[in-house]
Amino acid sequence: MSKHDLFGLVLIGGKSSRMGADKSLISYHDVTQRDHAFHLLEKHCEKVFLSCNPAQKTDINLPYIEDQLCEGPLTGIIAAHEAFPDVSWLVIACDMPYLDDQLLNQLISMRVTHKAATCFKKSLIEPLCAIWENSCFSDLTAYYKSGQKSPKTFLDTRDVKVIELSDDEGEKLRNINSSN
Repeated sequence: MSKHDLFGLVLIGGKSSRMGADKSLISYHDVTQRDHAFHLLEKHCEKVFLSCNPAQKTDINLPYIEDQLCEGPLTGIIAAHEAFPDVSWLVIACDMPYLDDQLLNQLISMRVTHKAATCFKKSLIEPLCAIWENSCFSDLTAYYKSGQKSPKTFLDTRDVKVIELSDDEGEKLRNINSSN
């Protein structure tokens, strides 16, 4: 697979209620996490977008897709699909500062395009560092419209390619959700 088969999406639109501030604006790598994650995906994807909430869009200087519903990561992923319905998406959360090229290369190289998604598994499936194939979006939209909002539960109930990670590799997927 080449980078031309995939668009990238950095989920930044959360409320950051546990953190108390916009997680995407924290700097772990001498730039904001939103910039770092965006540029990390640029190396692997044809186009990259930030998925933001309406309040964030005025402060963004990178390509973005507005998630008007803001009901969690699932609505951000669906908004991206609605904006570009013919592509698959490499989705990452902005609060994974240890994610690196090596792990993304592994995800992309082990991608199985005829499955709903390709994702990592630590102890549980990680839906917010995954490739969501275009073929899953009609099911995903129906799932959301039925009142479901968990991307993990959606992937748990679909045919997905799961990549088991060692404990050391799994640490790269650790998210930062609080300032403590």
